[in-house]
Amino acid sequence: MNAKESDFTVEDAARLVGGSVSGDGSIPVAGVGPVDEVQPGGMAFLVAKRYTKYVPEGQATSYLVSPALERYVPEGVPCVVVEDPHPALRTLLGRFHPSREWQGDIHPTAIIGNGTQLGEGVSVGPYAVLEDDVQLGDRSRVGAHCVIGRETRIGVDCLLYPQVVVYHESVIGDRVVVHAGARIGSDGFGFTFVDGAHLKMPQVGRAVIENDVEIGANTTIDRGSLGDTVIGRGSKLDNLIHMAHNVKVGALSLFAALVGVAGSTRIGEGVWMGGQVGVSNHLEIGDGARLAIATKLMRDVPAGVTMSGHPSRPHREQLRRQAHLGRLSKLVDRITAVEGAVERIESER
Repeated sequence: MNAKESDFTVEDAARLVGGSVSGDGSIPVAGVGPVDEVQPGGMAFLVAKRYTKYVPEGQATSYLVSPALERYVPEGVPCVVVEDPHPALRTLLGRFHPSREWQGDIHPTAIIGNGTQLGEGVSVGPYAVLEDDVQLGDRSRVGAHCVIGRETRIGVDCLLYPQVVVYHESVIGDRVVVHAGARIGSDGFGFTFVDGAHLKMPQVGRAVIENDVEIGANTTIDRGSLGDTVIGRGSKLDNLIHMAHNVKVGALSLFAALVGVAGSTRIGEGVWMGGQVGVSNHLEIGDGARLAIATKLMRDVPAGVTMSGHPSRPHREQLRRQAHLGRLSKLVDRITAVEGAVERIESER
């Protein structure tokens, strides 16, 4: 524990996150981590009852908990108590792991096209390519081996990790994060069958990423065929997601890994999709809808409705069907017994 860490105490942590102290607030805090992995001198993040089994073997010298879990903290060990530990954890992680200060620079191996405009304090990494007439906003960073297509606009304070490819004429707003290997603005899957051949439909729309979006590694967002594909403000996309041409995503929506959304589907604001969800084309999904893990959706979803299963149904209906399915074997046994009894009665006549 260095001097800087030893100066930060449980009391300081509580003050920083707006929580209260239970126990000795003068105990130093050297860091924060999960209850089963935190190092000696660290504060354990205890967020759910299922993790209390790790408390007796833990090495934490303090805890970050909600009021409901305070009783699981060992006697004599201080804790910071907050109503919602997740925002508090975010604040503490920022304190112990501050963001790196970046200095704008253009690597000598980077290629900058004609007419490209670079804002103040931008960074362009090794072997990155910015084609002609790109606009890169102030303090934005483009990682190694990225390719930014012609006439693309990227806003301020964006971060593109290595090997991101942004196709021509795409639009990326402010404070957007794009993780390694993502593809933005690639052609949609559009073909027409003529004279025994699949002929490609021109994809003339754009990919538009609004402010404060985060896009996971190896995710692909196709450009529009006619009109734009739009990812709405503040939405977050996990790794390995595919958004097809002309999909419209409303603000503040969340998508877990391996979601696939087919073309021209419209998704409202605040929609959540679990991992491996598949969505058919030309659907309407209302604001606040929820699609559970591995749901396969082939019909519209009203606002606020939770769907699950394959084929998808309202979640409560799906649970009832699953419960009935679990009793099916017993029902078959009963029917078989009744049939046997009927056969015996008929044979005795």
